Amino acid sequence: MFKRSAKEAFHWVKDCLSIFRQNPAMWMLVALSYVLLFMVIPAMVFLPVILKLLVVIMGPFFLVLALTLYREADYGRDTEFSDIVAQVKPQIGKLVALGGACMVYGILISYVTSGDMQALDDMVNAKADAEALATRAVPLAIKMLVLMTPIFMSTWFAPMLVAHHQFSVWKAIKSSIAGCLTSVLSLTFAWILLTAGLALCMMATGIVVALVTAIIKPVGLILTSLTLLAFLLLATSLMLGLQYVSYRDIFAKKLDAKALEPSAA
Repeated sequence: MFKRSAKEAFHWVKDCLSIFRQNPAMWMLVALSYVLLFMVIPAMVFLPVILKLLVVIMGPFFLVLALTLYREADYGRDTEFSDIVAQVKPQIGKLVALGGACMVYGILISYVTSGDMQALDDMVNAKADAEALATRAVPLAIKMLVLMTPIFMSTWFAPMLVAHHQFSVWKAIKSSIAGCLTSVLSLTFAWILLTAGLALCMMATGIVVALVTAIIKPVGLILTSLTLLAFLLLATSLMLGLQYVSYRDIFAKKLDAKALEPSAA
């Protein structure tokens, strides 16, 4: 089991890199869009809450557009972005419903953890010692991880199952969770491989940046910021690639083959 999962993870990472090398600039742009939508906008405290909720609700739709770009590149198809939007548009209602379900679950998580978050915030404001903060923060981090795992698993495959295989929202969520559970080792190994590879590259780049900073500090500071941004976008684009190739091998190939069976007969 471990050997098969490790082999599958290696092939997934290899395919991610292969797709990325086809058009690095485009994938970095896709990653930048993802970071702006799902990291930068939610962190902007001055933006209205309704806008942030809209981003969450529309999240699966944007995710499908990104992953479909990976699919088209993987199969060597030069498809216009407008054609991809047209493919996905008929399922936008279900994708919005999926985003709404994620939003409701996120609100529930916020409600469940609000007391712990407030207690931690009070400790920070009171300038509590590091040990006391860790005693409160570590259990909260574990609690958040446990609570976030279901939403992570349910949205890993569900958007593509809804958009390209016409699954209902509930069926897509159940299938996505089942797919993550049955391939948890492969997904974990692939994540570790990508993370370790990126960490090593970042360490090597960091040495060069540190040398430049020691010689020309202003240039080094700018280079540090650009390097961090570049690695964030690279990590995001490769993780999106992993999301696509795992969907392709776990679901798409089997479902597409099954759809062709009647015509083959």
